Amino acid sequence: MKVVLSGRHESANCAWCEKERETVTTTFSDGLFKESSLCWKCLQTAFKVRSQAVKRESGGDPAEE
Repeated sequence: MKVVLSGRHESANCAWCEKERETVTTTFSDGLFKESSLCWKCLQTAFKVRSQAVKRESGGDPAEE
């Protein structure tokens, strides 16, 4: 799984927690988010959640995908 950060916003609504925060435009290669604004805390949470799910599904290392 790859995550692309393509922009930073001083203040925008986070797609995960729906709060007004400093965010980055984020795209996950697995399609979880596509050019969505996520705050730093939620970006970390989303990455952990998807990494664990990918690892369970494939039985391998999610960083290799």
